Parts: sequence; C-alpha cells; structure tokens
Amino acid sequence: MLRKIISVKNIGRFRNSAAPGNPDLSRHTLIVGANGLGKTTLCAVLRSLKTGDPDHILGRRTLGVEDPAIVEVLFPDGQMRFDGTSWSNTYPPLAIFDDTFVAENVHSGQMVEIDHRRNLYRVIIGEDGVSLAEEEATLAKHSREKTSKITATANAIQPHIPVGMKLDTFIALLPSPDIDMQIVEQQRSVEAARQAKQINDRPPLSEITFPTLPAGLMSLLARTIDDIARDAETRLAEHLAKHDMETDGGNWIAKGLEHAGGETCPFCGQNIQGLPLITAYRAVFSDRYKALRDEITAKRNYIIEQFGDGALGRINTQAEQIKGTINFWHRYCTFDPALLFVPEDIPDAIRLLGQAALALLERKDRMPLDPIQADAAFNAAVTTYDAAQGKVQELSEATRAVNTLIAAKKEETEAADLQATEDELIRRRAIKVRHTGPVAALCADHVRLTGEKDAINQRKDTVRAQLSAHSRRVMKPYEQRINHYLNVFNAGFRITEIRHGYPGGAAASTYQLVINRTSLNLGDERTPPDRASFKNTLSSGDRTTLALAFFLVHLEQDQNLDDKIVVFDDPFSSHDAFRRRQTVHEIAKVARSCAQVIVFSHDATFLKQVWDKAPTGERVALTLANHRRQGTKITPIDLKRACQGRTATDMDDLLTYVNTGSGNPLDLIRKMRLVLETHCWTTYPASFQPSQDWLGDIVRKIREGGNQHPAADLYDELDQINDYTSEHHHGENMADAMTDQIDSQELTGYIKRTLRIVNALQA
Repeated sequence: MLRKIISVKNIGRFRNSAAPGNPDLSRHTLIVGANGLGKTTLCAVLRSLKTGDPDHILGRRTLGVEDPAIVEVLFPDGQMRFDGTSWSNTYPPLAIFDDTFVAENVHSGQMVEIDHRRNLYRVIIGEDGVSLAEEEATLAKHSREKTSKITATANAIQPHIPVGMKLDTFIALLPSPDIDMQIVEQQRSVEAARQAKQINDRPPLSEITFPTLPAGLMSLLARTIDDIARDAETRLAEHLAKHDMETDGGNWIAKGLEHAGGETCPFCGQNIQGLPLITAYRAVFSDRYKALRDEITAKRNYIIEQFGDGALGRINTQAEQIKGTINFWHRYCTFDPALLFVPEDIPDAIRLLGQAALALLERKDRMPLDPIQADAAFNAAVTTYDAAQGKVQELSEATRAVNTLIAAKKEETEAADLQATEDELIRRRAIKVRHTGPVAALCADHVRLTGEKDAINQRKDTVRAQLSAHSRRVMKPYEQRINHYLNVFNAGFRITEIRHGYPGGAAASTYQLVINRTSLNLGDERTPPDRASFKNTLSSGDRTTLALAFFLVHLEQDQNLDDKIVVFDDPFSSHDAFRRRQTVHEIAKVARSCAQVIVFSHDATFLKQVWDKAPTGERVALTLANHRRQGTKITPIDLKRACQGRTATDMDDLLTYVNTGSGNPLDLIRKMRLVLETHCWTTYPASFQPSQDWLGDIVRKIREGGNQHPAADLYDELDQINDYTSEHHHGENMADAMTDQIDSQELTGYIKRTLRIVNALQA
C-alpha cells in the first residue's frame, strides 16, 4: 500500500506538492482536483512507478524550469525515489484506469485501431495468457528481425545470382576445386556451339615454310676461270690497276665489250682491230666467264627473293594469319598458343643469313676469278639459322597436334546443344561466385539466419498453439462478464464474438457490438461514415462505460488483486446519474478486494459518495489546491463540508437535465446558484464566508479584488451566470414564475458552464 506521496517536484503543475498537513494515505484514498491541477500527472507518476519507464514523467516536466523532476513516495518497506532519470525501485502491483488505459486498450477518440485490439487482448487473457503472449510476441519479433536480416543478406546476394536462378538453388551449389578450368572449357564449348558454322568452315592451322640457301652456293664461291690465258689475264689485271679500276673495272669493260661489234672502240671510237689488249679483254670475258657471272647473279637474285625484305614480309604476313587462326581456335580448344606462334628471332635469323650470303656473293661478283671463303659473319648466321630451324620443327609438330584437337572440336560442334551448354556455363560461373570471398560469407550468414529463424518459428508455433487454447478457454467467460457490467451500467448495447487472431503477425482480439439486436463490426479509420461502426453508434458515455467494464473484468480475473493498488481517474466522465451511482458501487466492491484504492475526481460530490461507502478508519480525502506560483499542493480536505449545499441530488439533477432535458427549469436555476456558492466557499475558504457570501456577493468581492483575487479567473463566468440566474431568482414569487419564459437551450448552456466551473463536467 502507498502510505504517502512525500513530494512531486517540477512535474506538470507540481513545483513541489509537499504542504503542511500532508497526511498518510489510507486503503481508501480520495483525491479531488479541478481539471488541469494534476490528477492526470499523478496517474502518469504512478504508471512510471509501476513500469520503471521514466518517459511518463520526463514528458510532463514543468515547462520553463531547469531543475530535475523529482518524486518521493513512501511504502511500508521504505521510500522510493525518482531522481530525474530513473527510479530507485519499481512497484509493479498497480492497476490504473485512466485516459491512458482507455487510449491504449479500448479506443482512441472514436476509433478502435489494431494497437487497441492487441493491447486489449493482453487485458482479456490475464497474467497466465500474458506470459504466453509475451513469449509469442518476443518470438514473433525475433522472427521478424531474422526475416529482416535474411532479406538484407538475400538482397546483398541477389546481384550475384544469374538471371532465372533461384536464391535457394544458388546457395545450394557445391564447391569445385578446379572450377576455373571448368569455366574456361565450358566457355569454349558455348562459343563453339554459337559458332558452329564458322567452326566447321574454318580451316585448321597451316604450317609455315622457311627458306633455305640455294644449292651450289659454296662451290660457286670457290670457283675460278682456269681456262683463260694467263698473259691475257695478267695484262688485263695490269691495265685495270694502271687506271685504278680493280674494284669494278672488269664489269665496266665487260659491259662495254658487248657493244664492240665492229672494228672501232665503243669507248673512244678508234680502230681496235688486232690490238692485243682487246684480245685479252675478249679472252677474259668469254662465254665461260659470262656463265659464271650469270650464275652469281642468279644466286644473288634467289637469296634476295627468299631472304630479302619481300620474303620476310610474306613470312610476317603468314605468321599474322596463323596467329589469327590460333586465336580463333583457342576460343574453342584447349592448347597453349605460345607453342604455335612464330618465334620473333626466326625472321631475324633469316635476315642475317641472307645478308651474310649476299655479302659473300658481292665479293665474288667483284672478284669472280678468285675463290671466296665463308667468313665469320656467314658462319655465325648459319649457326643461328640452324637453331631457328629446330624451333621451326617444334612449331610444325605443335601445329599438327592442335589440328588434331580442331578436328575433334568440329565433330563435337556438329552435335552441340547451345542452350544446354550455355546453362552449364552459367551454373559453373555461379559456383565460382557462390564460393568466392564476400558472397560465400553472405551465403553462410543466410544459411545460419534461416536455420535460426526456422527454430524460432517452430517454437513460436508451439507457443501460439498453447496461447490459442488458453484464449478459447477465457474469452467466452470474459465476454459474459463484460456484458454483465454493461447491463448493470444500464448500457444500451452489449458485445459478442470476442475472438483472437494474428493480424500483422501479433496476437490481437476483436469483437462485435450488438445494438437493437443487430451486430456490427468495430470498423476503423477507413470505415465509411455511412456505415454503422464503433465511431458513430456509441456516445462518449457509452465508450467510457465500455472501457470501465473491460477494466473491472480485468480486475476480477486478476489472481493477485488482493496485493494490488487500484487507481481510478475520473471513472464516470460523461455518465448520467444512474451510472455515477453504479460506478460508486463498483469502486466500493473493488476496494473490498484489493490492497488499496485511489480515486481521482474533479467532483467532490462523487468522491463523497465513495467516502460514505468506505470504512471510517480506512479512508482519507485530499485535494489538489492551486497555490499559484508555488504550483499545485496536495492538502487534506473535508469532503462533508465541501459538499454542503451541493448534494448529490443537486448534481445529479443538473447532469440529468444536460443528458435528458428532464427537470423543473426554475428549480434547476436555484440549484445552479447553490452549487456555485458551495464551490466557492469550499475552494476559497479564506475569501468567502459560508452562508454569508451569496453568489452576487462572491462576484462583487472578486471584482473588487481585481487580478490579485484567488478566484479572478472565474469572474467572467460567475458574473454572467449570476446575471442570468438573478433574473429568474430574485425579486419575484418563484411559485408564480412563468416557466415558458425560460429558453431550454439557453438554460442548458448555463448549466453546462456551471458544471464546468465546479469540475462536474469535462471542459
């Protein structure tokens, strides 16, 4: 039991609630307070004490104050304190009926939304069911979290999955150690299938041919003209030497002799008949000599043809063509292209050998009568060329081996299924991606998370089955008790078809209203206004009555109610007189079963009715008094004195007229004045004297006191109501008053204003 509210500081209207005479609380604690003075704030403090959630307090910190929000309360076991951030301890055995309970569990405004249905479900199923519901909700939350993570990993994996392949199929792909080689082979198969016609029409690799030195080259270089007369040869040599013509003079002379057909010299025109030098010329440049020179020229032209730039160009062209063929077939066959390319040093070897051979022939051409020996450059070129010839042989063998593969590929391509080979390539590539680096880690996470989610869902299904069985056991009796309370509150409706489900994955309850023997669904914000539903069939009082019925049944089913502190905050809002009296009865019944009941109300008369039903030694009455700059204070109040002249009957009559329009107008005007006078006497005892200051005196004193008067905020309302009621109350015989001169709508408006002033009607 809560023994004392020691202090509430810097929360809402409470700067510091402590005040002299702050008594201990009792099993029946009744607290009266005008709207806006702190009733709802105290309920928020108690809810924070129950749950340990500081937000209920922090959201209500006094505006404009820097000091922390502090709460100190006393229980039999000791003091509990909220230090501005957290409680020193919590007190879970609290049940609170207030606007928050209604808004969280029953309805918000005119709507019943999914959150209300979920929270109400927990109210209905009781503590045993709540433990199952909490476990089910926790499991459902964990399942959703796993689903979110699984979705995230799936989204991360998805870009790596081939089009048309499912995620599960991708993740299930087994690793292969030689997958890279398998992919290369399959790529060739796919390309071959795509290029079947080209493959079948494409010729195999051709073998390149390389030149050889002309036959008889070395014997030609060593040959002499031994059948020429020695003296003619000597004479010719001397003549050439005399005229510095050793280098190429012989060729020049030989060319000139071709034109010496007559008896004159082709060079000077003189007669050459019988000259011994000319005879020598003709001897030296005879047919055999010409034949030797022709052979030298032929050999030279052959070498130029086979070893010159033109030949090398043809070889390079053929090598490039072979390279293109190699590249083509390498896309479809497995071989090492490097073994088939013409080595770069072979053209150089050909060029060097040709140049060395031409150099020897040049020397022979200049000195055709002398033998020419192979020099070092020629021998080195021959050695290099012989080595290159070995590479050429290897190249030819490799070419023949690849051509065998090409023949097999052509045969394979003729029977290839393009779609099947492409699908297999996609699968092999997917295997590599699936088991490579980050993707492999993502897949491992996906498998792990999926397993964890499956385990959670299996447990959730088990708990949900237990929860469903429990719900079926308790919901029908719960429905019957709700309708019991709706009946005792004289409500014009009942509920039916309480059942549960899992909309959005979380357990929730729903029910139907029955009005005039017609069932209708609760509806929601999407329900059209022309369709009957919760929002347009129940009045404000009906909605409050339904919420109170849910709360009372919840208390009935609480096996630990005898340890509970039960709090009611204005439980009869918008109720007529009968429902007010029934609410008093139900509160008194709850108080007999719980550890402590605390009732907040704006209406002292209502609390006086509760007071009268409480045992004399187990009740205390407090008020929330406005101390201006000091904020609201919690002080004792004498409910009997507060309600003098403002009987329950007077209040009930005024409320009944507002709700039903029944009652004597002149009698109601008199009761309006009595209610207002009593309110001012009890609320401002230092300013007004009971049974001396009537309503006109009260208005005058407030006017004379100006803005400093404690009741200054009430002046305009009291002044207008005084003028209205005086017209029908003073200076005439009430028995002879003409009731038809009183406008019913105007009277209703002034009665509502009166009830709001005394906090008997919500603003």
